[in-house]
Amino acid sequence: MMDKLILKFQNFAELTRMYSINIAIASCLIVFSYAYYSEKFSFLNFFLLTFALCLIQMGANLFDCYIDVKKQLKEGKTFENMVFSTERKARLIRNKTFSIKQVEIILCIIFSIALLIGLYFTIFSGWRVLIFAFLGAILTLFYPISSRYNLAEVIVGLIFGPLSIMGGYFALTQDFNSNLFVLSFAIFFTTIILLHTHNIMDWEFDIKEGKNTLAILTGSKKNAILALKLMICLSYTIVLCGVLFLYFNPKTLAVFLTLPIATKLLRSIEEYIEMKNVEFKPRWYWGFFENWETIKAQKLDFFMFRFYLARNFSFFFAIFATIGAMV
Repeated sequence: MMDKLILKFQNFAELTRMYSINIAIASCLIVFSYAYYSEKFSFLNFFLLTFALCLIQMGANLFDCYIDVKKQLKEGKTFENMVFSTERKARLIRNKTFSIKQVEIILCIIFSIALLIGLYFTIFSGWRVLIFAFLGAILTLFYPISSRYNLAEVIVGLIFGPLSIMGGYFALTQDFNSNLFVLSFAIFFTTIILLHTHNIMDWEFDIKEGKNTLAILTGSKKNAILALKLMICLSYTIVLCGVLFLYFNPKTLAVFLTLPIATKLLRSIEEYIEMKNVEFKPRWYWGFFENWETIKAQKLDFFMFRFYLARNFSFFFAIFATIGAMV
């Protein structure tokens, strides 16, 4: 019985790409670091906010796969003949572990729960919460087709950067914080860094599928890496300037402890486009590399190593910013 429950959870986690919810958690941690000192803060509300944002991210992930699968079915392809940039994408839909109908039900449940939490915060914090919720819903629904307009990365950055952080802060405190607003743009860039890294590795597939990502917009893989370097620099610069101009606690400079991850990410992505044959050996100071042996056995280590580095950079940047703001 327990084994079946564990398997069902693992399948659900893969279906919704739960391994990427660090983005949502990172936004919530930033909110926590500022909202905690408000007399209106409560841990129950913080938990509900975190749960809602994680649901929204998982729902958006699944909706993205659902749209892509439906598109290929409409083109006359069978589940067996569908092609995606990696074998992991929509794998459990393609192998019929989950039917299209089941996916639709799961999507309805996920977004319904998130909506109920949004209604709770509307009652608790006032009607202005609906503004943030409405903007988030529009951006989430637009995301699956946003790559046609080179906006996918920007939309996700806005959702889990300024929108989630300022909306979450208001939901918990019924207030606005200009310093937090500035910091939210550092998280905007660290979120885009994760997607941009993914899209550099998906370059050929995205061109074939007609997706207009930020990486493709730059014109070449080398330019895409320059854009990646620029976004990393901007993330650090926002924090540095925030400290120099007294917006942030000086200890927020702890984000620079992520430099080893950022450096390895840039070196590794350059090796990727140069097609260098390298061995991937995770180190503890680069963050988490869960299920690594399974990933190696599936021969996806070349992709997931870089993805994990980008994800870990975004997550630990937020962790250190949170610690720096609170200590």
